[in-house]
Amino acid sequence: MELTILGSGCGIPSLQKSAPGHLIMIENEPLLFDSGSGTLARLLKVGINYQQLNHVFYTHTHSDHTADLIPLLQALRTTPGYTRKNEINLYGPEGFSDFIQVMAEIFGSWLLVPEFPLKVYDLGSDRLQFANWTVATLPMQHSRSAIGYRIETAEGHSVVYSGDTDVCPEIIELAHQANVLILECSFPDVKKMKGHLTPSEAAQIAAQAECQHLILTHLYPPFDIIEAEIQSKVHKIFTGKISIAQDFMKIKI
Repeated sequence: MELTILGSGCGIPSLQKSAPGHLIMIENEPLLFDSGSGTLARLLKVGINYQQLNHVFYTHTHSDHTADLIPLLQALRTTPGYTRKNEINLYGPEGFSDFIQVMAEIFGSWLLVPEFPLKVYDLGSDRLQFANWTVATLPMQHSRSAIGYRIETAEGHSVVYSGDTDVCPEIIELAHQANVLILECSFPDVKKMKGHLTPSEAAQIAAQAECQHLILTHLYPPFDIIEAEIQSKVHKIFTGKISIAQDFMKIKI
């Protein structure tokens, strides 16, 4: 299993940190988690063609996490000389299928019948079993509906991705003894915003979950301030490995 951070920032345009996107490779299967603006181009940069995608997962429907969803489906439908045969599966929180319906009203009815097999799944507290990996979901505390994901291989290696969330027992449960925990860490402690985590809160979640490696992402500018606070505070609470996410960072699990 290999994790690539495609975007370590938020919805604010930046040349340093792009909008959220995370690629997990399990053997030769690319799994995409969130696709903020520019994710498809960054996939190409790391050697993954959008045509390879069969499973795309969304934590919630805010635009900084979903902006490249419609471009993905359009590219799969209109690339010259390419006719998609494989089914593509889209996963999201409760109400995600309604979101797709609304997008079809805006972009066109082709979105619901894009000339290749398309399935849309609404998830809450669920567990999906695939050939050699599983995906578990629990609700997060952010928007009207948001979920976090736990991806685990048959060998027991695990990555947990919170998406956007505030402190809640579900993220601690989902991340219990995970090899890698990707947590959002949007603002410094003194600028706490409801629905998002600060460095101290993220550290406490990681410590309670007893994960091995904490990766902090979804940082808001100014990046030097939040990164300095992560470096000064998180290790005092969480004693495992700590990383500040950077675009194109790769981690083998």
